[in-house]
Amino acid sequence: MSKISKAKLSLKSLLLANPWGFVIPVILGIAASLAGVALLGISGWFISAAGLATAMGLGLVFNYLTPGAIVRFMAILRTAGRYGEQVSSHHHLLGLLRILRLWVWDQRVAQDPANLHKQSRGDLLQRLVSDLDQIIRWPLVVFLPWVYALFGYGAVIILAYCISPTLLMPMLIAGLFHLVVVPYVCGCFASRAVHVGQILGVHRRGRFVSVFSALITLTIRGHWQDYAQRLKQLDERQYRMEVRIQQAISLGRLLAYLVTIGLLICCFYLLMVEGDAQASAGYGVLADGVQGTWVVALVLSLLAINELVLPLSQSFVAQGQSQVGLRRLNQLHQQAAEQSVSTVDFIESIELIDWRGFHASSGMGNTQVSFTLEAGDIVWLRGASGSGKSTLLASLAGDCLASGVAHVNAQPQSLYANEAYQAQLNYLPQTPYVFQQSIAANLLLGKENATDDELWAVLDAVALGDWVSGLADGLHTLLGAQGRDLSGGQRKRLALARLLLRRSSVLLLDEPFDGLDKATIAHICDALQNAYKPKILVLVSHVESPLGEMARVIEL
Repeated sequence: MSKISKAKLSLKSLLLANPWGFVIPVILGIAASLAGVALLGISGWFISAAGLATAMGLGLVFNYLTPGAIVRFMAILRTAGRYGEQVSSHHHLLGLLRILRLWVWDQRVAQDPANLHKQSRGDLLQRLVSDLDQIIRWPLVVFLPWVYALFGYGAVIILAYCISPTLLMPMLIAGLFHLVVVPYVCGCFASRAVHVGQILGVHRRGRFVSVFSALITLTIRGHWQDYAQRLKQLDERQYRMEVRIQQAISLGRLLAYLVTIGLLICCFYLLMVEGDAQASAGYGVLADGVQGTWVVALVLSLLAINELVLPLSQSFVAQGQSQVGLRRLNQLHQQAAEQSVSTVDFIESIELIDWRGFHASSGMGNTQVSFTLEAGDIVWLRGASGSGKSTLLASLAGDCLASGVAHVNAQPQSLYANEAYQAQLNYLPQTPYVFQQSIAANLLLGKENATDDELWAVLDAVALGDWVSGLADGLHTLLGAQGRDLSGGQRKRLALARLLLRRSSVLLLDEPFDGLDKATIAHICDALQNAYKPKILVLVSHVESPLGEMARVIEL
């Protein structure tokens, strides 16, 4: 996984990410495929041999039990092998999906924080889910069927060679057409349609989502017909791509049938016309040494092979979809850039000169400001709505871009994405994240080795101790995704408790008291002034608090 996370994705790298996990499904699938071919072949030989024995008056001495047992065993092996292959291959695909998700996460972690907004849009996330689904289908729809068909062909080629060596060449030629030429021709015919269809599908879905959100406006302003016409054109284009893909699939199946029919005709010709003696005897006479029962077995085996190669005629669809998914996922890949890392062991002072924080997506931020933060300072950033208070605080935390000069401990520093600097401070954004884990697990993200006493103490500091103690599972209560079963105030206080466990020298709080009553605000302020007092405290808040009464105010 470590090698994959540092490189671009490819189907080969995914296949080799856990090769041993793929061994069991491949073996079971090959066994099931060979058993299916053998089932038809042995059944054909058995039925024709039994009929021949009966016709010759040898029915009483013919061994029915052994061939019947073999047929039954092959049927069981085929069914059991197919079920086993499905279970084990899907288990392997779940592991592959985990690798893909971790790869996406690694790319997100390596992404420049200022550009994370590009990876957070709903349409992009929906596209990522679609791409992952398409990629993990590749082993099931492309790789495994080709392997099964290859081994099946190998077994039938051996059977054909045992019947007559003259059958070797046509079997090899037919195998080449079935396994390589037909899928390649179909792919060439419709590969562009597959790629365009994938892109149009994403574009079309986004268009329909946007039209529902603007339906009333479009109707009132009379532009609904124009927009509907564009949607219709998009639908028609995607429909044409789908038709072309289906035509390619039909063409592939037709070619596969023609190759099989041609192979059967060729085999009959070679087996029935060998030398002048057989030619003079007529075309319905088999060559010397060729038994009719084995010819029947070969014919049925070839029909079984035909069923194995038919899925290959449409494997190009999954191949193209997987390639589109890989190409789009690889757009997230970024080569790790070497950065000079500054050492910041502690923070005693921060000086900002002509400082302006701004977001890369819009360029919006605060007006330029200059101030100094020193040990013992409590600073309250105030200003009208939209003045950039939260952006300034985020830039001070190193989470968004900024212009100006910053000095940390009287030394010039780049605050943005400076891990050494960020490790020495705590930052509580307006919408902190609560993970779908227990309360204790969420808190331990702040201090991994914290004891239960420390957890209860910090919960009491943010006025959550009584609430947690009243829960049936206490600290081990499992929270919903993104803390959706918590109120906004509980979610923010839980995130604040997680930060207080770290006891960093600088604490940056963005609207920490939003939605809290006066008693709870006073309780939290008391903890921030005493037991969990940082060296430097900067807060953005529209709510009056005891901290604000003693803070230095900076107006934006």
